[in-house]
Amino acid sequence: MEADGEEEEEYVEPAIDLQIPERAQLAKILCNQPDNLSPAELLERGIQAAELMVILCGKREPARPDRIRRRARAEVQADVTVKEESPGPDSFLLLMDRKQCPRCIGDETLSREERTFKYCRPAVMYDHFDRKHARHLGGVKQISCNHPKCKEEALEFRHLNHFKNHVESVHGVKLWA
Repeated sequence: MEADGEEEEEYVEPAIDLQIPERAQLAKILCNQPDNLSPAELLERGIQAAELMVILCGKREPARPDRIRRRARAEVQADVTVKEESPGPDSFLLLMDRKQCPRCIGDETLSREERTFKYCRPAVMYDHFDRKHARHLGGVKQISCNHPKCKEEALEFRHLNHFKNHVESVHGVKLWA
């Protein structure tokens, strides 16, 4: 008990639930530092932290509304949970849902959840594709399909319409003309 009669609350470490494995590893290194580490072990941890920070510079994890809700949960766990490593091409189906973005699925800077995200309607996905991707692809001489299985084959297209035809015939996603 404190002097003013109130009970002191025990500190509970917040749960760390991250989508990017490197970010979770960095959090684990920075938050868990035992007192009995030798200078060599401290140096090794510092090097690992620096390498993870460099890798994180090429990745992104935008804030989502579900994160805000997770913070408000009453029950807090003190464990660090690491999501799965970057998925291999075999974990992505060649035939996609028509509400998935054919460019985002191949963007390795996004988490798996963001890469396989399904919009509420195809029209919303079309708007996203036009806003985020089509503008940039219009002036490019060679357009490649970012789908993990197509990356292995190094498929390239000369025009945006060729790319859209490929996405519709191979991946089952029709894009606006």
